[in-house]
Amino acid sequence: MHHRNRLSRLFALWCAALCLVACAATPPAPVPAAGVTESPLASDATPVVGSVVLRTLEAPLAPALSLVVASFDPGLPESTAGLSRLGVFPEIRKAEARFMPVLLRQVLQESNAWGPVRVLPEPQPTAELQVDGRILHSDGRVLLLQVRAVDAMGQVWLDRRYRDESQAGDFAAGSASDPFIDLYRQVANDLLAAYERQQAATLAQLPTVALLRQARLLAPAAFEGYLVDEDAVVTLRRAPAEDDPMMARVQRIRDQEYRFIDAVDQQYVDLFETMQPTYNLWRQFGREQAEYREDYAQRLSQRDRAGPRGTFAAMEQTYNAFKWSKIQQQDLEDLARGFNNEVQPTVLEASGSVYRLSGSLENQYAEWREILEQIFRIESGLP
Repeated sequence: MHHRNRLSRLFALWCAALCLVACAATPPAPVPAAGVTESPLASDATPVVGSVVLRTLEAPLAPALSLVVASFDPGLPESTAGLSRLGVFPEIRKAEARFMPVLLRQVLQESNAWGPVRVLPEPQPTAELQVDGRILHSDGRVLLLQVRAVDAMGQVWLDRRYRDESQAGDFAAGSASDPFIDLYRQVANDLLAAYERQQAATLAQLPTVALLRQARLLAPAAFEGYLVDEDAVVTLRRAPAEDDPMMARVQRIRDQEYRFIDAVDQQYVDLFETMQPTYNLWRQFGREQAEYREDYAQRLSQRDRAGPRGTFAAMEQTYNAFKWSKIQQQDLEDLARGFNNEVQPTVLEASGSVYRLSGSLENQYAEWREILEQIFRIESGLP
């Protein structure tokens, strides 16, 4: 009986090993499912950022623009069927699209160059300066992002690809630094350099233009004629009076809109810190698997590491590695679902009333903006 159980276990391990070998050998590349695009790495020539020192200032820029970092585009196709065969897991990728802006925000704050830096769940064209991005590739070994920065006038400050590659030592236990921190530092440095290329008159107008763009959304008729739109570029025709009561209401609505982000910010940071250790383990395994697939032919010649090829010990090591990877994937997907969805109810006060918001971050933010728009219409006497 014991001999039969051992044979059954050996057969199961042998089958698992064959599956892994078949996946790792990579003679022909897997054919993507319908709607699934291949990784852009094969044809991408973006240079690696290398080691980057973050530029820091003793005092913020003047004017110190407020920045909005929007949640990134996860880079997923409409149909996610078959993505796992390419090593892309939708829940994890969606979490990465929120995780990365939080990390970029931290680096931008460390530079001490800007005013408030906030992470929003969606793009905000009315921001003084908005940064957004798209994840083109992320597998633990290579991170490839498309990053774009646009000011309130619609002028593009930055629109380029950034690529960084991790090293084995980047995943050391207890390390507080992200393996791709140089990429975020390079983005921050490029953004600072872009600021320094702008004309002083343009920079001085950006806060006013941003506020007027929000005012125009709240009350189009009341703020007609202040801004001129031409070819996606917005310019200031005339500025409202400094004591304009309608503009004061717009500023108050804007401040209350950001209060929501400030209220949930600590929750976001807590989720970020909770996810980070498991996320790093997952990226470490992804890096090792990517390297394993590339040099598999060479590793075949080094068969004595865990016993001769085909022995029970060698197949058990392969199976255990596979099992460990699946456990890490499941743990990270569970954390990713929490990072994507678990935002506590938020209680906020506006105009003497208390509001309780619930649901996802996006739903709470949309609900709060609707409440503020209703308050603005009531206070302004608008229909």
